[in-house]
Amino acid sequence: MPRKSPPSSLSLDQAIKELLQLRPIDTLSFLLPEVLEDRGDPVGWQFHNVQVRKKDLARKGLVMDLNIEFRFREGTPLLLVLVEHWSTARSVDLLRTAQYFLDLSSRFPDHQIVPVALVTEPDSSPVVDSFSRSALGQEFLRFTTRVVQLSSLDAARWANARNLVATTMLMVMGGALARQDKLLATIRFFQQHPNEDETRLLFPLVSQLGRLNPEEHSMTIKYLTQLPKPLFMVMMEEQAISEGLAKGMAQGLEKGMEQGLEQGLVRGLERGLKQGIEKGIEKGIEKGIEKGIEKGLRKGLKKGIALGHREKALEDARKMREHGISWEIVTDVTGIQPQELDPPQA
Repeated sequence: MPRKSPPSSLSLDQAIKELLQLRPIDTLSFLLPEVLEDRGDPVGWQFHNVQVRKKDLARKGLVMDLNIEFRFREGTPLLLVLVEHWSTARSVDLLRTAQYFLDLSSRFPDHQIVPVALVTEPDSSPVVDSFSRSALGQEFLRFTTRVVQLSSLDAARWANARNLVATTMLMVMGGALARQDKLLATIRFFQQHPNEDETRLLFPLVSQLGRLNPEEHSMTIKYLTQLPKPLFMVMMEEQAISEGLAKGMAQGLEKGMEQGLEQGLVRGLERGLKQGIEKGIEKGIEKGIEKGIEKGLRKGLKKGIALGHREKALEDARKMREHGISWEIVTDVTGIQPQELDPPQA
């Protein structure tokens, strides 16, 4: 039975895995078409554990993307292994693929196992499908995987195949078929697809893999208005609205930050000026008080010293007069005049 459609909020890698599990027969037909030609449709399938058994407990565990066991009416069960979905050609890791293959060979010794690497990068360079290891002039290991590289497939072969997996990836395929024709073939397929949940799930993947530009979105919406079933058009519009909202939010945020910065600068200057004046007055008063105290202290000290000198001069003048010294000598020594003594002394 096909898997239940998952939520649409998936990463590209997760979405690819979910697509391949939605229609296992379509997956087998797309990745290994010769199997169906030779054995016919499978009578059943099973998804196995993708966790690789750890031989070294100190190492981080490996997890393969997907493996499916297909059972046929006759012949040995075939375990199809999608070792990894590779989003770029240069990221393909055959050594890791070999580890997955050996793990499955150990777990399923009676099965035929076919490793498959799916490369979804548009216009990618060719991928090497095998490697070997030799020592002392002897080859000890040779490993080969089936590489399904979308950019090297002929889109015309799959455009009318009624294959969910192939159609979802059609925009990335190569060949002579024009990009516009690929898009129209994809639209027609999903217009007739009976499962609306799957259509809603897979449309973002079609758009992301095919890297639809704004013109292609517009062309798709225009074409879909002529068709009886509006779901795909609604989804296109929803995505366009979503992208418009995101773009509007980004522009609004930029404009808002610019205006906010400008207003913030003005308000900051006003507030800073006000606080500066208040602080300046406060500091000015404080410094003024300090200076006043200092100045007053100096003046008071000076005046006190002067008064102290006069009091001493008056005291000296009295004592000198008490000893009968003439005013002429007293004034000459102390600077005190007769009328300054209280009472005045003759």
